[in-house]
Amino acid sequence: MKNSTLTIVLLLVSQLFFAQQLPREILYGQIISDSISVEGITITNKTTKRYSVSDNLGNFSLHAREKDTLVFSSMNYSSKMVVLNSSDFKMKVLIIKLESHIMELDEVVIDPNSLTGDLDKDGKNIKVTQVDMKINMKDALNQEFEADGQTSALNTAVRGPGHIETLFQPDLIKIVKMFGLFKGKKEDKKVTFTSSKIFPEAVQEKLPESFFLDTLKLKKDQIGLFLAYCENDSRAQGLLYANKEFELVDFLISKKPEYIKSLEKK
Repeated sequence: MKNSTLTIVLLLVSQLFFAQQLPREILYGQIISDSISVEGITITNKTTKRYSVSDNLGNFSLHAREKDTLVFSSMNYSSKMVVLNSSDFKMKVLIIKLESHIMELDEVVIDPNSLTGDLDKDGKNIKVTQVDMKINMKDALNQEFEADGQTSALNTAVRGPGHIETLFQPDLIKIVKMFGLFKGKKEDKKVTFTSSKIFPEAVQEKLPESFFLDTLKLKKDQIGLFLAYCENDSRAQGLLYANKEFELVDFLISKKPEYIKSLEKK
């Protein structure tokens, strides 16, 4: 009885050790949702502490293996944890559906009895916080400003009832900018993939070698020949642009059977 128990324990330990030694491969997935955008969602492999970020279509990829734990997190979605199993790696693209996170605002109670209608009395009862802007307004108003195309021109020809002639109108936009109260946003730079190299070399720069060896099951000396075969397809060059990685992967996977058939004919 003791021997059989010991044997079972050894088998379980050996299976656990073997599972931990399995090499990690690239897992391709897509996040879907019924409502808001699925771009910018963080996918963390809790086991390896590595992470990836989804693109504007919800696509992502990262190295993983069976029993790894993936955590999907975003401000707009409820966090989701997925423990990978063998069936997840048999799918071409792992589909993950997230539920949008509804942010509840604090309740605001409006008490009509708190105001009397007397402006003088209500003004005294309202707590006012003084904010020290640390700006010498005298110096600010004495500044001379040049026309910048943003300040409306003074139209002396139009004078409505109660019109007051203003001899000096300070440009408040310039005053605010001068004291750094507003900071302009930098324009996002669009990154595009450009390469003067031939298709096989450009693809090997974009995709890791493990994709060809583990996913496509090619030998190392077959990678260049396979990509040269794919280059003859008219769609190949268009897949080298930025944000085309998933289309490129699908293209290469679909070309693998054709390449094998061409070798058999030879």
